[in-house]
Amino acid sequence: MKAKLFTFLFLLTSLMAFAQKPEIKRIDPPFWWNNLNSRNLQLCVYGTNVAAFDVKLKTSDVSINRIEKVENVNYLFVYLDLGKFSGNEILIDFIFEGKAKTTKYKLQTLQKNIDHINAKDFVYLAFPDRFANGDPKNDAIPTLNEKTCYRDTLGARHGGDLKGVLDHVDYLQDLGVTALWLNPTLINDQPAYSYHGYALTDHYRTDPRIGSNEQYKQLGDVLASKKMKLIMDLVPNHVGSKHWMVLDMPEKSWLNQWPEFTRTNYRATTHFDPYASEFDKKKMVNGWFDGHMPDLNQTNPRLADYLMQSYLWWINYAGIDGFRIDTYSYDDYGFMGKCMGYIENEYPGFWSTGEVWEQGGILHMAAFTKNNNFKKSPAGSYLTSAKDFHMYWGILEALNVKPKWDSGLARIYYVLSNDGLYDKPELNLTFIDNHDVNRFFTDINQDFAKWKMGLGLLMTTRGIPSIYYGTEVLFTNPLPRINDGQIRQDFPGGWLGDKVNKFTANGRTSQENEAYDYIKKLAGLRKEFSALTTGKLMQFTPEGNYYVYFRYDETATFMVILNRGTETLKLDTKRFAERMQGFTGGEDHANGDVLSNLSNISVEPNTIRIIELQK
Repeated sequence: MKAKLFTFLFLLTSLMAFAQKPEIKRIDPPFWWNNLNSRNLQLCVYGTNVAAFDVKLKTSDVSINRIEKVENVNYLFVYLDLGKFSGNEILIDFIFEGKAKTTKYKLQTLQKNIDHINAKDFVYLAFPDRFANGDPKNDAIPTLNEKTCYRDTLGARHGGDLKGVLDHVDYLQDLGVTALWLNPTLINDQPAYSYHGYALTDHYRTDPRIGSNEQYKQLGDVLASKKMKLIMDLVPNHVGSKHWMVLDMPEKSWLNQWPEFTRTNYRATTHFDPYASEFDKKKMVNGWFDGHMPDLNQTNPRLADYLMQSYLWWINYAGIDGFRIDTYSYDDYGFMGKCMGYIENEYPGFWSTGEVWEQGGILHMAAFTKNNNFKKSPAGSYLTSAKDFHMYWGILEALNVKPKWDSGLARIYYVLSNDGLYDKPELNLTFIDNHDVNRFFTDINQDFAKWKMGLGLLMTTRGIPSIYYGTEVLFTNPLPRINDGQIRQDFPGGWLGDKVNKFTANGRTSQENEAYDYIKKLAGLRKEFSALTTGKLMQFTPEGNYYVYFRYDETATFMVILNRGTETLKLDTKRFAERMQGFTGGEDHANGDVLSNLSNISVEPNTIRIIELQK
């Protein structure tokens, strides 16, 4: 029924526009750059009956590769070859009934200054609508579909914005953060529940309730000036139902369509299951994520070009240093390989991490990544890393389950023992909570000793550690959780009139300050000691209630010990001789102790020791 409706709408649009004078309303990208490696550029021309235009160039050194008209006469796709052109504008004649209208298409010269995300980074994830409200004037925009802002409603807009983030960059820097990841900031002009950002309605416009394109660029510039980085949350799989290209689709194949609404089965395992049905595999990739999030048909070549160019546009415009790619396993393999290869052509080594939220096995994450060692991986992948859900589950199990041969601490051991599946596991994004799962302090029953163990582990094992805003001040959420808004709460002090300001030491409790200072200390260790970031890792099999691993390079060696027992551990270190030889003492950076004898190390119950070995 839905397919027939779209067909009818296309025919109706075409008939109505047939006799109308063409009028251009927008051209995407809004501008481009004249010194990129790729010299091909798709211009998506949109407006009333624009397919009626003939197109000619008045600028030399630029040529038209081809012009593609689609089912909807309101679209015209013009493909340019920029050749050796280095000017700042291209003159394009749009001709109708012998009369030409000249459009000046602007180009800039790009100064590439990307600082790629790497193993030395420490990432902070903030939810823009809930972090801080720096500009109350943009809380509600009357011209948008959702016109209200109610802080007391979990699923409503709360007013947080880019100005609020900019106001607290120094807070992040003090904490030791080197990279900021914001949940999507592009406009979500949906009727309701639009605050989360994952139902975008324009690929080139920042949500005005969050700020402007100029403010987003300013954030990138400010971070760069402080030697910090910006990660963009990319959503290739779907858009919002009110996206302007969904309301007036270029062609029926712009979306993955079914005879009736069909939701994805959320089974990434179908990609690798040797017994999977074709129906299940198709439903996984082509099914809709939700009713208000239409699934994009990334095999459509015009859509593919449109998406790829928009992603490169944001890198160039705002100085994006890396991508977190939403629902990566729901995307079309071929498209994502082509897309990230397109980015790689401009920025070799550009970091990206894919959300593959799948319990099926570690190989189901690793297999999506670049140069992985799983023989059935998709060809041509340029995905740098996986968002490491299995390490996340491993940390929670290690802290909540009594150690046994195959569970508890052993879960972390098994996760790391599978790192051979990755080309560069040190680039995986590791985490203990995020915007989709319970707060970490809640998941460990608000046990502060376990909280310290979890953060100590996160910040010293392999990978790029990330924390979710509020983790540093022990945010919790109710159980059972009835709404995602309960894990996306406002940061106290981010709104004018807040009675408590946890951005300051005076506004935090003594335990919250201890938590903040603990993370700050660990972040400082990572900056000081390369052994904890780019160094090698050696782990020893868990025994009883304890687990030991080492991080080391030519400059330093760290011994990390976790004791999940209920009694003090007297650890005989003979079995670790291959890593401890020549060391006679050490400093425990977790608690400040100085050790003069390493033959036996005492570890209190539910404690982590992070010992810098010394000769």
